[in-house]
Amino acid sequence: METKFSNHLSVKRTIHANYHYSFWAFFSITSLWVIYLTQHGMSLIQVGLLESIFHVASLLFEVPSGTLADRFSYKTVLIMGRIMAILSGFLFLSGAGFWWFALAFIIQAFSYNLNSGTNEALIFETLKTDHLEKHYLKITANLNAIYELADMLGLIVAGFFVHWHFELTYVIYIFTSLLAIIAILRMQEPHSSTTSETDSPTSFATILKTSWQFMTSHPVTTGLMLFLACYEAIGTTYFFYFQTLMTHYHFSGWQISMIIVIAACFNILGAKSAPTLENHWSKRRLIVGLVCLMIVGLLLSIFQHILILTGCFVLIGLVTAVVEPIFNDFLQQQIPSNARATLLSVMSMMFSLVMIALFPVVGALITWLQFGTTFFIIGICLLFIGLIIYADHFMKV
Repeated sequence: METKFSNHLSVKRTIHANYHYSFWAFFSITSLWVIYLTQHGMSLIQVGLLESIFHVASLLFEVPSGTLADRFSYKTVLIMGRIMAILSGFLFLSGAGFWWFALAFIIQAFSYNLNSGTNEALIFETLKTDHLEKHYLKITANLNAIYELADMLGLIVAGFFVHWHFELTYVIYIFTSLLAIIAILRMQEPHSSTTSETDSPTSFATILKTSWQFMTSHPVTTGLMLFLACYEAIGTTYFFYFQTLMTHYHFSGWQISMIIVIAACFNILGAKSAPTLENHWSKRRLIVGLVCLMIVGLLLSIFQHILILTGCFVLIGLVTAVVEPIFNDFLQQQIPSNARATLLSVMSMMFSLVMIALFPVVGALITWLQFGTTFFIIGICLLFIGLIIYADHFMKV
């Protein structure tokens, strides 16, 4: 009885420490990097190429980084991720050209991938040791709310530095990475993770084989992974290119911060509402509704008015924040423990593939057709695909 009680306290401490880690790791002080790069002489084409380099590197690093988390300690992998983040911060501070920034993006991609899937897997395995898996969705919703809060506060701070010593944002980034490492050290490694590391570690080949077998035998889950990757890629692309729109309209630092605060508040509400929405509607209805809202936001972008475009920015950020915890909960329940981090990394790998193709194309289209027209075309494409899927389903019925 005493052991069970102490285990429960250990789980609670680890979850709280993870909340602290997540806040500092996702404190998005550098999320206005598009503006930062353009201030340092990068053209929009070069910005697009750097983002592609980031995702190519992310694609190459994704499965190996997830495999490290499956084979070794989750905490060790998370600490390595923050060390890479610190190194990339120094490179951004001292960057003097395209290739220097490219190296910074490559190292930042490795940092991102070391966290990708690993943090979620650590949480789920921690709950599993005390048979508390049913609380995972609630904790995931809390984590997403923390991500959004950290994102909001980081962007607010970054907004005020846009026209005054913007380099200080990367100094703060290095400091918050150190705070994240301190939070990691306070966590306790899940028993299943430490056991696999010390007793009989699973080989890399076995982990990858397990992941491939699961994906081929669960096409629906694999399809949902791909859907989530496409959905998030569109939302991410809209967010980053909206930065260029703000600079085009000569927004001041406080105006950038104000827009970000409004969007982030809606994102937090969306992330926190995920469990409630799932209690009232089926996953199928939620998916259809979220896709429809995304399409509405994209189609309304055709109106070249900054107030309408800002509203679309808020709407697309909101629906993107809602969809993530819902899909994460479902996918975690489907994935075997011995390959959880790897399969979640595969999901992030899909995101990288979509971004590699989408981001440069959108950048080129914005150059030729402007921001609103470009995303209107994407909305038309999504609407067309949705109608085909609906018609196919209707014909089968």
